[in-house]
Amino acid sequence: MTRLLAVLVVLLSAMPAWAEKVLSPSAIVTENLEFDARDDGLRLHLRNKHPEEYYSPKPQTTVLFLHGATFPGIATFDLPISGQSWLDHLARRGYDVYALDIRGYGASTKPPEMGQPPEGKPPLVTNESAMRDVSKAVEYILSRRNIEQLTIVGWSWGATLAGSYAANASNKIHKLVLYSPPWISDEPADPEALKSLGAWRSVPLFLVAERWGHNLPDKERKELVTDEAKKAWLAALSGTASGEQVLKVPNGPVADALKTWGAGTAAWQPERISAPTMVVQGEWDSDNPPSMGLSVFARLTGTSARRYVLIGEGTHLLLLEKNRRQLFQAVHGFLEEQR
Repeated sequence: MTRLLAVLVVLLSAMPAWAEKVLSPSAIVTENLEFDARDDGLRLHLRNKHPEEYYSPKPQTTVLFLHGATFPGIATFDLPISGQSWLDHLARRGYDVYALDIRGYGASTKPPEMGQPPEGKPPLVTNESAMRDVSKAVEYILSRRNIEQLTIVGWSWGATLAGSYAANASNKIHKLVLYSPPWISDEPADPEALKSLGAWRSVPLFLVAERWGHNLPDKERKELVTDEAKKAWLAALSGTASGEQVLKVPNGPVADALKTWGAGTAAWQPERISAPTMVVQGEWDSDNPPSMGLSVFARLTGTSARRYVLIGEGTHLLLLEKNRRQLFQAVHGFLEEQR
């Protein structure tokens, strides 16, 4: 027993100091923030979580999360699974964290065209308009906390937006995390696909559940995510759809992806990133497979530090799956370095 205790003392003393500092859930404050977008008539929604005793805001502990092309940010990044969301994980470790719903998604204003039939109208919420929301959210947070930089974590389409922003506003980026970033596809897109897109599309929630891990063997698929977690996420998404079982999703991100990644053209230039950058993704990601993340990583030639992390047994929805804590811990460790 004495020997065992000695080993435990050595192990604990070898742990980084930040690994031991975890606040209780009751010590965390949740705020729902709204502010005007750059375009008239639109309001943007931010979910913020931070320690109750948060008196010294700084770039090292301020993080903005950007969602993908289908699912809103708040319902995803702040979904408590086994009592804790990704926002909770960082907030309980002293971080000031934000999840943005881009226009047309979640709690942010939806363009009026989303209340009309989608046919015959141009795709809504392109990269250009989404970048206006991202830049406004960054400025809002920096002004609110009176700091000059923050970290952005972008997932999928959000990684495209995060990379694009960091490439053009490097002075405002402390660190960058690209989670499951898209890149040029080996299979060119069908030119006719762009012509058939309307302003928005319907995404039935039952198809989201059915498609989850669809390319995996039955055993791995059954172990991928608990029924409890899956039901909780679908319920959160249903709430953003006003209780309906269908999400209305803007088609602008798809149109831009067809014009860039699907046409052999990069949507942004990783070479222009100067901030320390992590690329992280799941082994079983069939939407944006590891080869895409490695392509992005190889082009991060201007960063002061770069890292690629592949997490085993995870799909595009790794942040909700059984190995999500590996994702949370990998990102947290990267953020803590050289604080």
